[in-house]
Amino acid sequence: MATQQLTGTPLGAAYPATRLVPAVVSGAEVQIECPSWCTVDHTGKTGMWLEDLSHESDFIDLEATVVGKPDGLQLFARLGQDLVSSKAYRRQPFLVLDGGDDADDLTLDAADEFADNLVAFAAQIRELTRAARGVSQ
Repeated sequence: MATQQLTGTPLGAAYPATRLVPAVVSGAEVQIECPSWCTVDHTGKTGMWLEDLSHESDFIDLEATVVGKPDGLQLFARLGQDLVSSKAYRRQPFLVLDGGDDADDLTLDAADEFADNLVAFAAQIRELTRAARGVSQ
């Protein structure tokens, strides 16, 4: 896989699971538990209420050089967690997958399955390009 085409902050097992960070909620500074992957400055948002508190990672981008288009961004994703969401799955970490027109949410299990499908898809693309070049495997 061409990792140089992926952008964003690398996420790995070296990160601690959570940390305490300051947040301003209803005008008061409080300490909240924040996942290691969250890159939101919780003190930078003024006028936040508890229901506005959410965690977000940096985006990771999937790019392709497309003929006739200056921007090669095809797909981007990030982690999210909305602590007081009315949707139960959003109160846990989830993946936001955005193709540019509309964003979709995936549970972590569905995101793992999607990643497996991407690996299989990439292998099939390689087979197609090799076939087009007349190269045998």
